[in-house]
Amino acid sequence: MHLVKGAFILKFIALGGAGEVGASCYLLEIAGKKILLDAGLRVNRLGKESLPYLNKLDHVDLVIISHAHMDHSGAIPLVYKRFPEAPIICTYPTKLLSEVLWKDSVKIWNDLEEEGGPAPLYDLELVEQTSFKLQDRPFNEWFEPIPDIKLYLHPSGHIMGAAAVLIDTEDAKVVFTGDMSAVKQRTVDGMEPIDFFNPNVVITESTYGGNIHASRKAEEQALARDIGDVLENGGTVLIPSFALGRAQELILILVNSMRGGQIPKYDLYVDGMVRTICDLYSEMEDDWPQSLKNFVKNSRQPLYWNQGGKNIPKVEKVNYKERYGLLVDMTPKIIISSSGMLTGGPSVLYAQSILERDNGAIFFTGYQDEEAPGRALLELKTGDEFQLADKKFKVRCKIGKYNLSAHADQIHLCQQLSYMSPDAVILIHGEREALQSLRTKLLDKYVVWVAQNGAEINPLESPKWLGESTAMQLEVENLIFTGTLQEFKNGRVGLKFEEDLAGTDAFKKFFSGFTRVEGKVRGNKLIVKAVPEEDKSQT
Repeated sequence: MHLVKGAFILKFIALGGAGEVGASCYLLEIAGKKILLDAGLRVNRLGKESLPYLNKLDHVDLVIISHAHMDHSGAIPLVYKRFPEAPIICTYPTKLLSEVLWKDSVKIWNDLEEEGGPAPLYDLELVEQTSFKLQDRPFNEWFEPIPDIKLYLHPSGHIMGAAAVLIDTEDAKVVFTGDMSAVKQRTVDGMEPIDFFNPNVVITESTYGGNIHASRKAEEQALARDIGDVLENGGTVLIPSFALGRAQELILILVNSMRGGQIPKYDLYVDGMVRTICDLYSEMEDDWPQSLKNFVKNSRQPLYWNQGGKNIPKVEKVNYKERYGLLVDMTPKIIISSSGMLTGGPSVLYAQSILERDNGAIFFTGYQDEEAPGRALLELKTGDEFQLADKKFKVRCKIGKYNLSAHADQIHLCQQLSYMSPDAVILIHGEREALQSLRTKLLDKYVVWVAQNGAEINPLESPKWLGESTAMQLEVENLIFTGTLQEFKNGRVGLKFEEDLAGTDAFKKFFSGFTRVEGKVRGNKLIVKAVPEEDKSQT
């Protein structure tokens, strides 16, 4: 480990998305350039309260969007408005999906303003200008968007088009993970290890830093089984869902379950922004994983919409005129609608209709913000009173949660970091408990910073809370010295290092004055430590 002081400038400031999930926006100063990593909104807030601290920006040389979710991309048009000359980099799917989400947000904000809500953050004209500005780049290729900054977009496995960003400069190397998942999904492959790039600093999401996910296959089976039980009992199932990523996975999961006979065949209705995103996914065949291409080819069915047939359910869009018919229709069915946390959209109307039905169900499959109605509903019991929008209900329907997360859990986060072996780690994008749990897990291997909104971090400087002894121990655990290994006839082994191991501060601290060492063999590694002469223990 090489923690340095004053060798060059590497600064990090979270403008949002630190100690929270939402408004992700991070300023990285490196190689004399200011790079903005994402600029999102707090999706459970409106107006200025939803924004990151963009007023703290005085200059931006480059903007990078990790993926299209609004908590990562929603404030990009405002960044473009202030810094129109700065290039904005993303993948092609992120470019298409972001524009659609921005336009939908403008429509929602305009409707809310007419009802007395806050003014829209931007208009369609600015969306068009920003969309034209986006420079899409392919995965897995190095390129230089501005002088002295090299970038590489690595598929992060979160949603279609999501990228971890590798930044290479003469001063330092940085990885920004964005949102990542190592688990293979139906619409996107899991993130492959970044084992070809050794960064000084990794800026990593920590959404589930304190959790270990259950088996995804088991969770999918449990969801399908519980849905089948509700349908067979004559009920309706509502799945509030994030419009981008999760909803597309859910449709394919349920269609496959019905085709395979795991659950009975019933109609599936899709409403809200989910409809538009499904249409866009259908048009991006070049960006599908090979498994999805094979599925569509072999099934000879459209990716999402169809009128049903033998063992194949009807999957149908719902427009606003048909919505109220579904609300009063008591026949068994499945409805997938945005928003995923019941903060708005048609899912709120459907939930209000189902909450007091004994044979109905509302099943959640994604993250629920601390302040979201979905989180509050999950904490209630049958018969409890629940207020949704401006109405109160007695909860009589079945409520359930299934972990189909597209975020890495603690195990996968630690694994990905071990592949990269950074000097320092900055934790972002997580609630306090998750951040602290992950920090505790990582502290014995890395210098770990927990970002706070508005607070500057110099990640390659030895932090005040890192004692001298601990810093040296971390250094000696991470420094690599090459040498030769010699085996003698009597079974003894000799090690000779070609580099100045004895000249390092860590060697002087932990080895100087000792003549005896002990070694541990761990797989293909030999771990050596100095021991006092009087210590006769054998390892």
